[in-house]
Amino acid sequence: MTRAAPLPLDDRRAALIAATEPLLERFGREVSTRQIAEAAGVAEGTIFRAFATKEALIDAVIEDAFDNQRTCDALSKVDPTLSLEERLVAAVSILQERLRRVVTLFGSLRLRKETHDRDSFRAKQLADNELLNKAIASLIEPDQDQLRLDVIEAASALRTITFSITHPMLGDQRLSGPREIVDLVLHGICRDTSPDRERTPC
Repeated sequence: MTRAAPLPLDDRRAALIAATEPLLERFGREVSTRQIAEAAGVAEGTIFRAFATKEALIDAVIEDAFDNQRTCDALSKVDPTLSLEERLVAAVSILQERLRRVVTLFGSLRLRKETHDRDSFRAKQLADNELLNKAIASLIEPDQDQLRLDVIEAASALRTITFSITHPMLGDQRLSGPREIVDLVLHGICRDTSPDRERTPC
């Protein structure tokens, strides 16, 4: 094996996390450090210079999956010149990517109680939801005058509906496309035959 090029510790940790996640999806916690090392193109000893144990690396993958900052960064890059509907379609696609990543990991792993205390985990979840709501609200705010809800309420509705419909055990694949979700949020389930629907979608 060619020796891995030296990397700053944070970069090495990030590379190991990226290499480990797909292996966890396939093998769960039974993945070996040898498999991780091969996927990352490093010697096994390199893993333990970045993480004290294999479990510490797995926990880092979980924490990375739950980190909302990447999602918020992606939301902030949505083109603000798009229409409200197109901005929300982009937002839903980003939210769905995050949810599918988290659900896939949950399907392969069981969170360790000592690492993820129930109360602190729930508190972080609530804080993360608020962070996402604010990021989505920034996409909606230019069209506040079209909405019946406050932008934070509208963002929360879009986030909640997106995650619910996208969840493989709760949702309906017939409604789970980003455009279908946005249409449902903006127009509801009632038939609207008014001629100005396209001009006043909310």
